[in-house]
Amino acid sequence: MKPFVISALAAAVMAACGGGVTDDIARGQQVFSQNCAACHSVSSGVVIVGPSLAGVATRAAANDDELLPREVLRRSILSPQAEIVEGFKNLMPPDFERKLVEADLEALLSYLMTLQ
Repeated sequence: MKPFVISALAAAVMAACGGGVTDDIARGQQVFSQNCAACHSVSSGVVIVGPSLAGVATRAAANDDELLPREVLRRSILSPQAEIVEGFKNLMPPDFERKLVEADLEALLSYLMTLQ
């Protein structure tokens, strides 16, 4: 295939996607700011109340439960007592899952997965 055709096809595919992933990450960052940032930093070594979430996607990938990293993060949000970080108390709101609609939870997970 000629380079122009490949470029045109790539542009068409990207346009068809409509920026969904990027929009989801941006929405997730907004959800994080509104619901998580009061207790969690995304800067390495910065502790507010809970542990910093810098590198959380990488840590989730190293889990022992053979879960996908996104599922480890989902579990830590929906069942915070299952993922207590050593040196921290379980202060996550137990009803947090009721505060987020599924679309916001998915967006939040997309954002957290960018925190390598």
